[in-house]
Amino acid sequence: MAKILLSLAALLAATTATSATCSNPSIRKPWTALTEDEKASYVNSTLCLMDPSQAPAKVGSWGATSRWEELVVAHIAQVRYIHTVEPHIQNPAHIYSSYWDQQTDQSLYPIQNASVWDTASSVKAFGTGRTDAATNCILDGAFADYRVRFNTQLERDETEGGGVCLTRALNQTAFDTVSQANVVEPCMALDKGDDYGEMLGCLGNTPHSGGHLGVGGIMRDHARSPADPIFYLHHTNFDRLWWEWQTSSPGRLYAMGGPNVAANQIFLDAQPKILPEDMFLPYFGDGGGNVTTLDHVLWMPGLAENITIRDVMDVRGDKMCFDYV
Repeated sequence: MAKILLSLAALLAATTATSATCSNPSIRKPWTALTEDEKASYVNSTLCLMDPSQAPAKVGSWGATSRWEELVVAHIAQVRYIHTVEPHIQNPAHIYSSYWDQQTDQSLYPIQNASVWDTASSVKAFGTGRTDAATNCILDGAFADYRVRFNTQLERDETEGGGVCLTRALNQTAFDTVSQANVVEPCMALDKGDDYGEMLGCLGNTPHSGGHLGVGGIMRDHARSPADPIFYLHHTNFDRLWWEWQTSSPGRLYAMGGPNVAANQIFLDAQPKILPEDMFLPYFGDGGGNVTTLDHVLWMPGLAENITIRDVMDVRGDKMCFDYV
């Protein structure tokens, strides 16, 4: 496996052990701040995770063959239970990731000119944004040939050339809802101060959804969106916004709440039928109720140790040990 720099591969390629103190935090930088070598390493590490010969599945749940598929499977398996729980713990691979500064890109208009579709870079990472007019399959970039083998019921297509391509359908109207001036700043200044639920409702329904819907294609798929590598840069940016909110007031660092099971019919329909609600609620550690607490157990499907929300609320703490620039 290639050497990993600032890559989501790092966590899954190593153990989950952390140092006694966070004395040397990993740094999350915007994609535009990475050097060409760092971008190439990030891309190569992602391709490594997609390749079963280089990064075979650690657990192999539901027939996953690579570490990348395991990340997708982990999201599909609990899609109804992760969308109302704290943003930056939905996927452990975020820890070493770069982020897409969507607020800056939105201000530059249009989304077709976003920094992640950088045609000037020697690293053709996420492509130029071009897609096939008939299928919306991405036409270029390092991941143009990737096939998403799993459906939303955790059934894997084993046939040669099976599954679906990575699709995108850029949407400016949706992307405009990530705006710093019109959306993010008002969310940060909500009157209720340290109310986690109000913050998540504001940021979650705009910068979070806007990033998904602005890219479109498989990023619109509530269950399978992590199949697109741009998912991780988007979510790490959302995590960054949430961390800004946490650190803007002393009472916000450990603010938590909201349901641990999404009531929205969209997520109910997306949840695999083989993994119903009664398989999760007793496990969560929230006392059996539908309120997320700091003792909520984060289920990592064997990819990393199961830990609680309390363990990871402070990203500068021992468990997470990273920061943003």
